[in-house]
Amino acid sequence: MTKKLTIAMAQLNQSVGDLRGNADAMIAAHSGRPDSDLIVFPELQLIGYPPEDLVLKPALWERAEAELNRLAAATAGPGPAMLVGSVFREDGNLYNGIALLADGHVQDIRYKYELPNYGTFDEKRLFTSGPLPEPIVFKGCKIGLPICEDVWFPTVCEHLKSQGAELFISVHGSPYEIEKDDLRLGQVATKRVRETGIPLLFLNRVGGQDEIVFDGASFVLNGDAGVMHQLPDWDESIVDTYWSCESGKWTCAPGEIHKLDDHPADIYNAMIVGLRDYVNRNRFPGVLLGLSGGIDSALSAAVAVDALGADRVWNVMMPSRFTSQESLDDAEGCAKMLGTRLDTIAISPAIEG
Repeated sequence: MTKKLTIAMAQLNQSVGDLRGNADAMIAAHSGRPDSDLIVFPELQLIGYPPEDLVLKPALWERAEAELNRLAAATAGPGPAMLVGSVFREDGNLYNGIALLADGHVQDIRYKYELPNYGTFDEKRLFTSGPLPEPIVFKGCKIGLPICEDVWFPTVCEHLKSQGAELFISVHGSPYEIEKDDLRLGQVATKRVRETGIPLLFLNRVGGQDEIVFDGASFVLNGDAGVMHQLPDWDESIVDTYWSCESGKWTCAPGEIHKLDDHPADIYNAMIVGLRDYVNRNRFPGVLLGLSGGIDSALSAAVAVDALGADRVWNVMMPSRFTSQESLDDAEGCAKMLGTRLDTIAISPAIEG
């Protein structure tokens, strides 16, 4: 008898500390997938990532538990079970973990084993490393849940295979870097799949958080390392993936393959996403930008307009006696093409003062 599963990948944005808003977005995604068996959300999606020292506040733990229970209650009715990343407190320790929510309850929790402590990551200071995780059983499928850094090293996936895992679902908060797509898929994920022969669903988030930008670009690999799904970069996306099991081997049916940005379009889009979320989450009305007539300020103005819209970008020209007429003309032409407001404030009086 062939077993089947429909697993929805929810590549979403998030806001650090906005637990109610993050949970509301997950409930909306859940209600929009009535025919899925399971919907998966990114790493620490409930509290936001990276939480930094906010995660040390007891109020956050209490809110996280309450919102997780609210999410679990949503699974009592029609619709899929959920895999939700959050913070968990046990015996005085904090863990970065993922919970299976089904039938109105928190059914299982697994903790992150490998804690990154380099670059933008500071998890060894904030979290306790969990034990090597065991698979969860969902609708007859043994699912291994390596969390983000757990797939960058072989230990967790090898352990899960030894415990009978048939499918890996790996949730991530993996920031954008140049050539990161090739690193994630071509080197890390493909290597884990070829080592174990187990298919992998790799789910990342999108959005900006201060100086960090997440590019999404989630994907699914079958056990032969063939790419079955490639979600878009930079945009939210919720996609159903269709799985079947014959002779104990799970495979994913082919789905849509989105072309990811080439270089340097990836950098440009990273700037747009990072600026948009930074301005909006800080509730700034827009940006004020000095327009010099040069290439650097023209590019900055274009990024701002693409991120926020022309009506939220206010350009200012600040000429002195050293400013050429060509610069004045170029600044005016740039503002006109972008459709932004342009004011001129001469700075010669300030210089003379």
